[in-house]
Amino acid sequence: MRRTLIMAFVGAGNLGDEAILAGTLKRWRDRGYPDPIVFSWQPAETAQTHSVLALPVIGGLRGLLHFARALQRGDLLVLGGGSLLQDGERRIVPFWLSRALIARLLGCRVVYHAQGVGPLRTRLGRILVRLVVPLTAHAITVRDEGSMKLVSAARPVLVADPALLLPALERRSVPGRVVVALRSVQGAGRREAALLQVLRLLKEKLGLEYVFVVMHYPDDVAMATDFAAATEGTVLARPSLGELRELLAGAELVLAMRLHAAILAAGVLTPVIGLAYDPKVPAFFTSIGLKALVFPWGEHFSPAEFDQVVTNVYADRAKHREHLKTAVPLAVERAARAVDLLLEWGR
Repeated sequence: MRRTLIMAFVGAGNLGDEAILAGTLKRWRDRGYPDPIVFSWQPAETAQTHSVLALPVIGGLRGLLHFARALQRGDLLVLGGGSLLQDGERRIVPFWLSRALIARLLGCRVVYHAQGVGPLRTRLGRILVRLVVPLTAHAITVRDEGSMKLVSAARPVLVADPALLLPALERRSVPGRVVVALRSVQGAGRREAALLQVLRLLKEKLGLEYVFVVMHYPDDVAMATDFAAATEGTVLARPSLGELRELLAGAELVLAMRLHAAILAAGVLTPVIGLAYDPKVPAFFTSIGLKALVFPWGEHFSPAEFDQVVTNVYADRAKHREHLKTAVPLAVERAARAVDLLLEWGR
């Protein structure tokens, strides 16, 4: 097995990225291969959490030199998984693709792992992805059809998110508990107010108890805190991945704007409804046959429709759990394929 180095948004405060790494490592270890080295923004924390050797991520030119020195000819560099190739900030795409180019120049193999590509809002981002990904990729796996179109020249393979590879948990539902995972979106003040009003009405109508979970610390703290105060809910601000999964397994329903709140909820067979601030959210719901349970988080958001669907799903939650019991194992197989392809390229 080649020496393997994984680089993603690890150690950056986002539980979704930690779940991807944890799921990838579980499959990796189950197959009996030596652990990879992991680059991290918080290497000591990553080493302790995931029991791996972790190297620091450093920005700027110094970071490129540090990255190059960490590589050896013949290594396998794994970029991802997650949404690395998106330009919410202009520097994100150049950051990742510069690492891929350096690795190829140094004689390494490069695999883009379980990518959610886009949105690519800038012309520069679209050009770089279109040209550099096929140039650098020995292989690329993606999580959805939209991503496949954006990197079609690199011959992508459709897989599922490796967070689904985390072990099953025993469900012990707390009556009335609904877990909510929100994120702030610029210019969404009116929609947030409308959503809050719906949540308050649902609480009274269905007798709900809300737990607002922070998936990305500290970005999600303010919104979670405000919503919890207005609904007499509680906030789970800095859970471990294990604590988060236990919370989701104990919920009757999950309302997820954060993608990995939805993925992890489905993984523990808890019914979930989505709010789509990004195309990756409806893509996941569609992949498990739940397209009707994701709402656009934009000008077309309908509080009345959201109220009705939450009410219906909550009433029929046993039926929705049965659907997940059928749909999730199929997604788990695709997620396992993502890791298996890495191992094939690492031989």
